[in-house]
Amino acid sequence: MQKRGIFSLVLLLALSNLFAAQDITDLGTAYELVIAETSLAEAETNTASSVSVITKEQIAAYNAQTTAELVGKAIGVSFNSVGSLGSLQNVVIRGATSSKNLIYMDGVLFSSAHDGTVDLSTIPVSIIERIEVVKSGPGNLGRTNAIGGMVNIITKKGQKTNTPFALTFENGSFLPQAYGSSNSRNWLSLVDSQKLDFSYTNNDLVVTVGGIAAQNAYTYSDGATRSLRDNAQLYEAHGAVNYSRAFSDSLQFSTQNYAVYKNLGVPGSTPSDLTPNDSMRDTFVSTTNSLEATDVTDSLERLFMHLHYAYGQTFNHGVAYGDSTHTKHKASAQVEGVWNLGQKYSLNTDLLYSLDYVDSTDAGINTRHAISAAAHGSVYFMDGMLSVHPSLNIAYLSDLKALSPNASLGAIYTPMKNFDFKATISYAERNPTFSELYWPFTDYGIWGTFQGNPNLKPEKGFNGDFGITYKQGNLSYEATLFGRNIYNAIDSGVGMPINISHSVYLGTEQTLSAEISNLFNIQASYLYNKSFDLSAGKTFSDNIEVTGIRKHTAKGSLFFTYDRFESVVSAEYLGKSSSLDSAFLLNLSVTMQVSDKLRAYLAVDNLLNTDYVLVSGYPMPGTKLRLGGTLRF
Repeated sequence: MQKRGIFSLVLLLALSNLFAAQDITDLGTAYELVIAETSLAEAETNTASSVSVITKEQIAAYNAQTTAELVGKAIGVSFNSVGSLGSLQNVVIRGATSSKNLIYMDGVLFSSAHDGTVDLSTIPVSIIERIEVVKSGPGNLGRTNAIGGMVNIITKKGQKTNTPFALTFENGSFLPQAYGSSNSRNWLSLVDSQKLDFSYTNNDLVVTVGGIAAQNAYTYSDGATRSLRDNAQLYEAHGAVNYSRAFSDSLQFSTQNYAVYKNLGVPGSTPSDLTPNDSMRDTFVSTTNSLEATDVTDSLERLFMHLHYAYGQTFNHGVAYGDSTHTKHKASAQVEGVWNLGQKYSLNTDLLYSLDYVDSTDAGINTRHAISAAAHGSVYFMDGMLSVHPSLNIAYLSDLKALSPNASLGAIYTPMKNFDFKATISYAERNPTFSELYWPFTDYGIWGTFQGNPNLKPEKGFNGDFGITYKQGNLSYEATLFGRNIYNAIDSGVGMPINISHSVYLGTEQTLSAEISNLFNIQASYLYNKSFDLSAGKTFSDNIEVTGIRKHTAKGSLFFTYDRFESVVSAEYLGKSSSLDSAFLLNLSVTMQVSDKLRAYLAVDNLLNTDYVLVSGYPMPGTKLRLGGTLRF
């Protein structure tokens, strides 16, 4: 691992007297009990789940380039990436890979039965209000949980403002370092990427349109020399419309709509084939329409009805293996009820029908109908000092002709003010995707063969965690012990996916947040995640770790506030895994409120110009400087 960027450290020192920031909300869990004045059953709770929240204030302070980078700010959470802007990025939660995690937008499931994953690079930062990451149990989503965890991306809603129009802009520059045997320099790297977003906001409506153009032509280490990344260009257009209207005091309508189109070059499949003449086009459109009725009956406080439809198409142009098209349709109808059972009880019920229809060049035409029923609730004892939170979901899947259950039980105990104990146990299943079941036999030459297995069984996972939280004044601390047992896991390493894998994860998360003064806030967190690969008869005594799981991860952010300036320096240590080297990353963001209507920022990603990878064979970018801002009028 090489580290460069001395000039960046000088820049940091020069700008240190300009640092400023706003009030920062802790990245820690959001499960704590808040007793309502009227009824214990109205208390806000996340069913004792371990949850991290990335707030709108933090999103503004970090000025992150991608949604995956924001998600990765939470402890216990990381992401895989195969390059810069527009490249495939998906989430990893406490060692559970992307197919074991569920991605939601505004509470609606985006994960598809085609491949079970969601590319976070298709979700622009500009439309996000906040992000909730559930690492155990059902969290605020209530009706379900996952083997790994869940990410719920909440989009911006209408609000009253005197400046309804906003224009956000950014230019990104890579260092024009010497590369190749001739020591060439690509000076166009100074204008490598441009981002532009335009939005309109009023009380009921938010409209956002924008786009990105990037060459992603960065240099990376190629053994003894440096090479220039090519065929990684991105051209993206996106838009979102959120609208809500109250028909009466007890009836409200809302609609959330989102679309993105990406045209990009793609990395090759191995380091020796990193920049082929391949390309990729991605289209995604989603609409969710909801009705909320309140005070329906004496016992039914609120009734929600949701209709959702999403269309996605991915086209791959492959020089070596030919073209392929994957078209995905996903639709759902959902009814949720919030029941009034008295002061010490709460109950939410949910009935959901969903359809996955996939027409894939490779996996064929496949349909999955799913009907699920769920209930989750809370029971409060000892005047709210103790609460218990059970949840149960049972789904029937038509193509597998099988029932798929998941369940969780959480508890919160508050023996004294500002001090909580919490515990959660949960069980979840992950059903095989169409690609795992039906992919045809494919010979990839020197890279081996692959084909689907129609006899796959669901993966099964048990999770448990126990934690404490202490908050006193400007100081908060959280410690969590967790364990995860995944068996019947699907392993594709032998050319055909089969249910052979068994793995266990044991670890701890520690998070500290402190407001040192009116100027400084600090957040620091540490994850220890010890994994055991128990496949093929291996035992704990063999001490074989799961491939790609980092045992140690540490993260920290220092926020500095002064007058019209705000800044954050964030650091991340990624420990070594069985297949990846360790890396230390440092980022800087400085924002200035130039006037009431203009906000400008300078962000420096990978300040130390560290060479690193998140997926073997795909080098990540070095130092990137981004200058941008938002003009409101």
